[in-house]
Amino acid sequence: MELRHLNVRHWDRIVGAYAADDDQELDDAWVDQVIDLGSQRGQYEYVTNIGFAA
Repeated sequence: MELRHLNVRHWDRIVGAYAADDDQELDDAWVDQVIDLGSQRGQYEYVTNIGFAA
């Protein structure tokens, strides 16, 4: 499996869903971010880690 990195620039929806402990909204928000990764995007919807940096 190919490893890809994604820099997410708009975190508000993801962070809000995480803070609200809303798993469905978190899943939906994440899928909205990875939709443009290409034809194999389904392989990249599973995240091994997330890092926040300022």
